[in-house]
Amino acid sequence: AAVAYYGGGMTTPGEIARTPKCPVMAQFGNKDHWISLESVDAFKQAHPEVEVHLYPAQHGFNCDHRGAWDAAAAQLARERTLAFFAKHLG
Repeated sequence: AAVAYYGGGMTTPGEIARTPKCPVMAQFGNKDHWISLESVDAFKQAHPEVEVHLYPAQHGFNCDHRGAWDAAAAQLARERTLAFFAKHLG
C-alpha cells in the first residue's frame, strides 16, 4: 500500500497513464499553487481505484516546519492514512 501527500508528479499525463500496482491513497490541498485541481481531477477520473482526498489547505499542509502547515488537515490526513494502512497492511 502507498499513500502520497501532495504528489504533484503523479498528476502529470505520463504518470496518470501508469497503473498502480498496490492500493493507493493520495492527499492533496485544494489551495495548492503547485498542483492544479484540474490535474487532480484528471488523476481521479483515470484512477477510480485510488482513494483521493482533498483538504482546504495549501501544498505542504502536513509539514509542521512550513508556513502552509494546517493542523486540522494534517490530523485528518494522518487518521485516514493510518486507517488505510491498517486496512491494507493489517
